[in-house]
Amino acid sequence: MPALDGVAVRPARMPDVSAILGLHREAFADKFGGAFGVDATERGAAALAATWEHQGAVAMRGMFVAEYQGQIVGTTTIRTWEMISDQSASVEVVFHEELGFWRTIRSLFVLSLLDHQIGRREGFITDVAVLPTYRRSGIAQMLLARAEQEALLRGKHHLGLYVSQRNEAARALYQRLGFYQHRSRRSLLTWFFFGQGHWLYLRKNLV
Repeated sequence: MPALDGVAVRPARMPDVSAILGLHREAFADKFGGAFGVDATERGAAALAATWEHQGAVAMRGMFVAEYQGQIVGTTTIRTWEMISDQSASVEVVFHEELGFWRTIRSLFVLSLLDHQIGRREGFITDVAVLPTYRRSGIAQMLLARAEQEALLRGKHHLGLYVSQRNEAARALYQRLGFYQHRSRRSLLTWFFFGQGHWLYLRKNLV
């Protein structure tokens, strides 16, 4: 698909939550199914929406969306060490209200398998998602460029992200943008829950 004119990348706002989660459910169906169960992905999305609304502006920090003709067509998030805050108690309360006790225990455990300890000089990128109709049109590159700009503004020395070893299209994109494989991680638990057990940590040096 050719590059689109008129795409705007901007910080995410609370009214964007529903569209962002719709993107996430489509792009990361394996993660939603693994965390919440394939029969409860809608409830899982509702739990995440309720959590973000409960946290307010804190939940939106570092989150960006790509907007085209009034529609959100892509999103990504960059996290830094300064953004980390302990919201675990509030997350657990909201999840319990939406999912019940046992699904909350399961989902929090499974999601913790994807945790990453962010370094002080790192901008860590997550959740790069673009609507299928708009893929290969330069939107992912625009989102990643905005994340890189944010990292530089915050004085970070490098970007980092995880990608499944099997996701060849994403790996090729990141490599074109200057990322290189820094290390890899294998996990039987992520294989069991997500069907993917080999993850590559890619890095891009900024200084």
